[in-house]
Amino acid sequence: MRERTPAALAVCCLFILFIVAATLHAASPEEAYNKASGALYPKARQEGELIVYSVWDVEHIVAILQAFSKKYPGIKTTYWQARNPEIVTRTITEFRANRASVDAILSDNAPPVLRAAGAILPYETVQKEALLMHDPTMPVVSLQVQALTYNTKRMKAEELPKSWEDVANPKYKGTVALDDPMRAGPLSTQLAALRDLWKDEARWTAFVKGLKALNVPVHRSTSAMFRLVIAGEYAIAMPALLHDVMNEKEKGTPVEYIKTATPVVFPRYAAVYAKAPHPNTAKLLTEWLISAEGQATLDSVGREASRKGFPSKTSIENAYGAGTQPIPVHDKLFMEDPRKWLDTHVRPIWGK
Repeated sequence: MRERTPAALAVCCLFILFIVAATLHAASPEEAYNKASGALYPKARQEGELIVYSVWDVEHIVAILQAFSKKYPGIKTTYWQARNPEIVTRTITEFRANRASVDAILSDNAPPVLRAAGAILPYETVQKEALLMHDPTMPVVSLQVQALTYNTKRMKAEELPKSWEDVANPKYKGTVALDDPMRAGPLSTQLAALRDLWKDEARWTAFVKGLKALNVPVHRSTSAMFRLVIAGEYAIAMPALLHDVMNEKEKGTPVEYIKTATPVVFPRYAAVYAKAPHPNTAKLLTEWLISAEGQATLDSVGREASRKGFPSKTSIENAYGAGTQPIPVHDKLFMEDPRKWLDTHVRPIWGK
């Protein structure tokens, strides 16, 4: 091996010091947000408008857009609220007709489907280091967090399932409020996450068969299903959403969640439409939603934060403990075409 000259060693040392210095002075998410928003706001104000499509509750959308307008005055905001299939159909129709109709889409299931159709403008948030889940093309601004929940008056601690998989035990037959696994809702999401996590087709198939054998009606509304558990008609909610559980606990409702059942998480996006008439305003919205102020606004309307370490009763760290690694959904086919995924993997086991 050739011996390095003093000059070469000096150059190497300077290079290493440069790398270390660059790392130490890398912009924090807060600094990155301030810089990006400072550049985007003048352009957004010149565009002067923001159009949003969303599946979120109307009161949530209104509160979020009002807070955004207060932070960034001079931008008129409008929205259209609908179900995911309606948003997908309308947006793809507009995209194919080359219409500059919407700026941002706030949803969970719709953005991946729209991205697969080419209707999403790839945009990576400058605050990616702050996120629990990151997608380089669509900022993750919130999370759907699933919690295994039970009615404390219907079931004793020693009778509880310890994991999601335990719910398929025959001893829980007739006691579980079960989300419809074929509706591309929370249970469908969970099945996709667990199949990817286990990578064991026999185990996963046995789990789905076990849920089917519980012989309970399936429900097409997670919130309505949860109300039945609250009322004591069922002992277990499979699954419930963490923010619903936390809200009911605060009211003194006899419900609790099982911390040994690792939370399943699904991303909620703020996606920028490929033909957005106001693209800078859409990008500014996504960055603001991920900022500490934006996350606080989402938290105030009961939507879980996507930001690491965010101080909230519904954060994973608070609800399950520091260091908890949630079970995410990564299956590409499920994300982009949940109906095809369900028809391929679940329907042959579950039936109609």
